[in-house]
Amino acid sequence: MRRTATLPISGGARVAVPDSLNLMTPYVLYEQQDWFEDEIGFLRRVLKPGQQAIDVGANYGVYTLSMAQSVGPTGIVWAFEPASSTAEFLAQGIAANGFSHVILERSALSRECGTAQLTLHENSELNALTDTIDASTNRETVPLVTLDDCLERHGWKNIDLLKIDAEGHESNIIEGGRRFFEELSPLVLYEVRTGNDFHLELVDKLGSLGFESYRLVPGLDLLVPFDANSKPDNFLLNLFCCKKDRAASLFESGVLLTSPAIERAAAEFALDDFIEEHEQEYGWKVALATLPYAAPCLPLWMPPKDCSPPVAEALTCFAVSQDPQLESSLRFGALRSSLRTLREVCDREPRHLRLASLARVAREFGARAIAVMALRQLFEQITVGQWIDPGEPFLAPGKRFDAIRPHGDLQHWIRASALEELERLMSFSSFFTGEDSRTRLEMIVAAGYASDEMRRRLQLVQSRFPPPA
Repeated sequence: MRRTATLPISGGARVAVPDSLNLMTPYVLYEQQDWFEDEIGFLRRVLKPGQQAIDVGANYGVYTLSMAQSVGPTGIVWAFEPASSTAEFLAQGIAANGFSHVILERSALSRECGTAQLTLHENSELNALTDTIDASTNRETVPLVTLDDCLERHGWKNIDLLKIDAEGHESNIIEGGRRFFEELSPLVLYEVRTGNDFHLELVDKLGSLGFESYRLVPGLDLLVPFDANSKPDNFLLNLFCCKKDRAASLFESGVLLTSPAIERAAAEFALDDFIEEHEQEYGWKVALATLPYAAPCLPLWMPPKDCSPPVAEALTCFAVSQDPQLESSLRFGALRSSLRTLREVCDREPRHLRLASLARVAREFGARAIAVMALRQLFEQITVGQWIDPGEPFLAPGKRFDAIRPHGDLQHWIRASALEELERLMSFSSFFTGEDSRTRLEMIVAAGYASDEMRRRLQLVQSRFPPPA
């Protein structure tokens, strides 16, 4: 048994993991003090005390233990983890948190009950059921159960959340839960990406059972309908789905928009008229002028200089999207409009710091690949020694930099803010980029604006890849 590290994560739970920087989960938790998926934070806020949840493919339990923290001792969480060594760490995590309301079942879910071979990888996140018998592959025999079997055995009646992460085995799990999906109406979080492959056929499969799929808009903490006919963002990992009754409940809670709600808002509410009427509340002179980073820029932005009208409109739309007092449909429409306008402006003329604004809006909208592309383009301009003109109002590329006032040369602040956000977004963790991150992280730390996370990243990379003696 490997040495255990019990690490705190956001929300208050603690996760027991092998104490090794060569393994994905412990590395990420040391680095970010949380898991890297936006969906986990959303679930912490959506789940309420007393509710019931199921985690299929629980691994070390970052989701299981977060769910258990949210539902509290009056709720219940069922965690399914078939790998014996991984389940043992999860059992330690359950005990470390004192969670008597978590039921751990050491089984895999599939289309029928029985047994199967589970291939075991060094990184347990990649463990998967297989039909291939290969003597050279590390594997173990695990019991198989179905959702329908568990529905009967556990007497499930009111399941609020089902999370499925089964490394491409999701379709079989759905097949083994026909009665479950017919009788119950949970919010479902399901993985749609295995390696480089998207499994968007799951959208139709779940749709045939009455479950419409949604994606998370991270900047608004809001679910919106997912368009399976559009190319997914390259960083998309998970989708949500639910039946109409659950969607209606989540809509009333302000955390989900249905297609009719979006269409109705677009038909009944003129965003252009709202922006014109509320320019004094949401225009950049109000929305940006009070932020610390903007202080040294204001003399560059004020008359007789004029902000490009499309840029001014995009910044106003973004400000509208950030107002939690407004209806979710209006905020979503404003964020979508801001992204569309900034993309058009940057395609035509990517000057000033429009690319920084585009990166910020794209990330909040959930278009992470667009954000990375914009930051790469901006950083390329910086690295070739091009002076970046800050003479037009712009958004800080990352939210943290809203509160960081530039000291000394503004160009250093621009460089540091763009590089830190690029490092954060271009990969889910420096675990995946490894030594390639070292130079960037050294530059970020040397610039004097680095976050605690960036300092941790550099320390982790240095520890994992020490220089040769």
